[in-house]
Amino acid sequence: MLSSAIHKARWAIALTFFVHGTILGSWIPLIPLAKERLAVGPGIFGLALLAIAIGAIISMPLSGVLINRFGSARVTTTAGVVFCLAFILPPMMPDLWTFLPAALIFGAAIGSMDVAMNAHGIAVEKALRRPTMSLLHAGFSIGAMTGSLWGALLLRLIGETGHVFLSSAVCFLVFLLTIRFYLPTTIDKGLSGEGFVWPTRATIGLGLLCFLALMAEGAVVDWSGLMLLERFALDASTAALGFAAFAAGMSFSRLLGDWMRMKIGAARLVRWSALLMAAGLALALVIPSVPIAIVALAFAGIGIGNAAPILFAGGGRLEPSAPGRGIAAVTTLGYAGFLAGPPLIGFVAELTGLTMALGLVVLASLVIAASARAAGAADAY
Repeated sequence: MLSSAIHKARWAIALTFFVHGTILGSWIPLIPLAKERLAVGPGIFGLALLAIAIGAIISMPLSGVLINRFGSARVTTTAGVVFCLAFILPPMMPDLWTFLPAALIFGAAIGSMDVAMNAHGIAVEKALRRPTMSLLHAGFSIGAMTGSLWGALLLRLIGETGHVFLSSAVCFLVFLLTIRFYLPTTIDKGLSGEGFVWPTRATIGLGLLCFLALMAEGAVVDWSGLMLLERFALDASTAALGFAAFAAGMSFSRLLGDWMRMKIGAARLVRWSALLMAAGLALALVIPSVPIAIVALAFAGIGIGNAAPILFAGGGRLEPSAPGRGIAAVTTLGYAGFLAGPPLIGFVAELTGLTMALGLVVLASLVIAASARAAGAADAY
């Protein structure tokens, strides 16, 4: 395959990650408006939002089966089109009973596209014969920040309906520009004659590490601001700087992650990254200084940023005859961790306090560091 075609595919799938992040970021400013429109309490609305997660978790393993049969390029194309259109549904639903199926469809589109674009990213990485997954996930992070800022601006200028349809249309058009540069569908069809097959033990093991990594990420995303509020009695805007620092650290590390992976290898990068996450968060939990705590959260973000991209890449390589199945297993377990992390921390915080509860994230990071050798599968070209 021509080198120029592979490099075009790399930037095309990076732009696909950006589109995925932009739509999810655009959804964030719409969530409070959805709660107000549905006229339900926070508990019921939380359960309604759970429909998005349920749709994603159901669709992820199914997407792996489709990738094995049709190839990641075709599944990414189909899922991306559905995702751009499904974004319109939840904000347009007038009541709880129409919102629930709309959220389920939106979540299924999120999950399907997530698995498919990661699988195609692995195919591109194999064709390049050098790392690129961290760059792709940096595209997602930058897209999420762009979408949230874009969404807040459009809500002010043209209102909710205008924001929804314009965002969907722009992302749809950008996405259509990318698909012609994907690698051929035959590159990773894998076990096209088989239906659902359970992933291997090694793949599940890597998925459990991804569960811990994304559990840690989700817990810090949801609880870092409240932790700063409780420890230092800050105003909400200042406390939000903790999450901003964490997110900025993640984006920075992902932009450098592929270069670092080439220099020191996947296993060592995951090990040192997990240790940096543990040290950064531990410092933020105990240091009696607001600026230092915020900087420590930035270093925690730098640490955790490359864990998921590398573990996803490893999942696709552990099953070379069925990379879609491997990436689906790791992604599903990781996403489950992202969902489980915040409520687990909340439950433990009720018993021990938030600072002690977030100590579980430090412990999870140390477990990842101790088990990082498994991440070496990502370097098998």
